[in-house]
Amino acid sequence: MTRNYSLIALLGACLLATGCATKLRSDNLPALSGNVTGSVMYRERIALPPDARIVVSLEDVSRTDKSGAFIAQQNLRPGIQVPASFNLRYIPSAIDRSHRYAVRASILDSQDELLWTSTEAHPVLFNEADKPLIIMVERVVNANTVTPPPVNKSVAFKCDEIEFIAKFEKEKVQILLAGRTLTLPQVISGSGARYADGNTIFWNKGDTAMFEMNGVSYKGCKTDTSLPAAK
Repeated sequence: MTRNYSLIALLGACLLATGCATKLRSDNLPALSGNVTGSVMYRERIALPPDARIVVSLEDVSRTDKSGAFIAQQNLRPGIQVPASFNLRYIPSAIDRSHRYAVRASILDSQDELLWTSTEAHPVLFNEADKPLIIMVERVVNANTVTPPPVNKSVAFKCDEIEFIAKFEKEKVQILLAGRTLTLPQVISGSGARYADGNTIFWNKGDTAMFEMNGVSYKGCKTDTSLPAAK
């Protein structure tokens, strides 16, 4: 009889321990994967500059009286186009399930000038199963942005080592060089009118310009009224 009482007491203790353990668990929350995935995109139907980079950050936004604390960050390589996929890797032990977390994204040019940014936080719900996020970024209006020359206008430029004529068309420019013509599509720029195809870059701001071709950057480019402009 004593043995039976001992077995019953042991069984009761096990059941009690199991019940307590269940209460101490985090309500059967899913395990943290260590990854937050998704994509960054914008509404404009225009290509990113070839040297633009996309920065995606995971932040702790529990405190409303200060900016979010960075948990993880990813820089997507230059040359990528939207929608751009991201995979933020974080340390699970750095996550406090009682805090609030969100993902933000920005697109910057080679001078770290802001071109697009997310205007709202996209919450990450660690207490639920992983779900890819879609981060829609908004174009930044820069007060220094210069309106590109009128369509069908041709402007002559003279650099330190080269001369050419830029013929501006809708969302593109033709660069008329000696013996060849290049057509470059317009890309987003924080300042001035910029055109690029991955190998050649033409950046015009007022009476000055930057021209780069085959890895060579031509300096001192300015409009030249002494050169005849093409019709």
